[in-house]
Amino acid sequence: MKEVGDKFGSGELILPFVLQSAEVMKKAVAHLEQFLDKVEGVTKGKVVLATVFGDVHDIGKNLVHTILANNGYTVFDLGKQVPMNTILEKAVEVNADAIGLSALLVSTSKQMPVCVKEQVARGLAFPIVVGGAAINRDFSRRISFVDGERFFDPGLFYAKDAFEGLDIMDRLMSAPAERAAFVARIRSEAVHARDTVRNAPPAVAFSGPTARAQLRYLDVPPAPFWGPRTVRDIDVRTLWPNFDLKSLYRLSWGGSNVKGEEWERIVASEFAPRLERYQRLAETSPVLDPRVVYGYFPAAGSGDDVIVYDPHDHGREIARFPFTRQIGGEHLCLADYLREPLDGRASDLIALQVVTMGRGVSHEIDRLQAAADYSESYFLHGFSVQSAEALAETMHHRIRAELGLAPERGKRYSWGYGACPDLSQHEIVWRLLDAQNAIGTELTEAFQIVPEQSTAAIIIHHPQAAYFNAAAVRELSAA
Repeated sequence: MKEVGDKFGSGELILPFVLQSAEVMKKAVAHLEQFLDKVEGVTKGKVVLATVFGDVHDIGKNLVHTILANNGYTVFDLGKQVPMNTILEKAVEVNADAIGLSALLVSTSKQMPVCVKEQVARGLAFPIVVGGAAINRDFSRRISFVDGERFFDPGLFYAKDAFEGLDIMDRLMSAPAERAAFVARIRSEAVHARDTVRNAPPAVAFSGPTARAQLRYLDVPPAPFWGPRTVRDIDVRTLWPNFDLKSLYRLSWGGSNVKGEEWERIVASEFAPRLERYQRLAETSPVLDPRVVYGYFPAAGSGDDVIVYDPHDHGREIARFPFTRQIGGEHLCLADYLREPLDGRASDLIALQVVTMGRGVSHEIDRLQAAADYSESYFLHGFSVQSAEALAETMHHRIRAELGLAPERGKRYSWGYGACPDLSQHEIVWRLLDAQNAIGTELTEAFQIVPEQSTAAIIIHHPQAAYFNAAAVRELSAA
């Protein structure tokens, strides 16, 4: 497994092959254990692992569990959406050597500094290892300080992947002098990063014209209906043409670093046959249960807000989405793409949609993970997530057709990313579409969607609509 980890780090092996190696090692060790003397309590180290409260994503956390357990560590995996109090109580109970925290989105990564503050308040001293798509090394350095001044003495460490997490644990469990030197280096890097930010010149506020003055507005397309509708009994075969194979193969299935002939070989021998197998499975079994609720709403843009009006009374406001404005560039905001209210009434329209693959595939992924079928769990997770994205794209095509738009006109924006980073606005979408009753999707307290294989979006029909990053940088800094 050490050699496998080295090859993964150098780009010679993709993640699914690492997981297959872990499966082989687990079975080999299970066979060997029957011939070995067992000594109770012997372990390389004890780690309490969890996806933070409000976060429903655990694929990365599961990978960390697999790699640590297969390298001699005792892992207490608390699952996903775990309150910080539960994590700390477990760490005290088992006398953990470290706590591992995972988060996918910026909103849930805010739980990580809570772990530092709570430990200080309770007089605890467990090292913290953080990771996940929402964060980076700079973020980990910022939250390493208590009240922005005193470094958290046990140390807070960032792991970009499971193998860096393993390396951190090995260093923490090394000889005292080596461990002290490692923590001192992390402290020095954090102090340097903090002082660099403090000494940086202040940002210059944008003072140019807003994007609205630059936009050209065409006639508003007529809505085919007003309010929400539910779509069930969807033929999964309609999704396959909208699969983003680049995202599936390179992101969801871990092939991002493979190039040239090796890439072509893996696609031909591994990825393409597996995709075909999953597609046939979805066509002949209920592993995927695609459902959609979507609808058209009268709307208008005012300042940074998209105003939504009653489908039956276009003069009565029923909701408002305050969107963030682009920090630089063209100073864009989604509200710019909608006409301003006309005499206090709607002058434009939006479409909203929520799609899901259902709960069955999540249960199957959990079953595979529990059975130590790590690679199959990983592949099926990626396939199901991309199936949800394909369903979202399929519905976007349908909405364009129903509005009589050109095939590429307008954009579909999902919350938590780019132009609309505020996940709490999911609550508005769920109310307008009645998404929980319509298709069985729920929101966590952090406004993430359950089941995980689901997406929500607002569709803007303006021909100049573009994708851009808004206040995500500022929100990450605040976190």
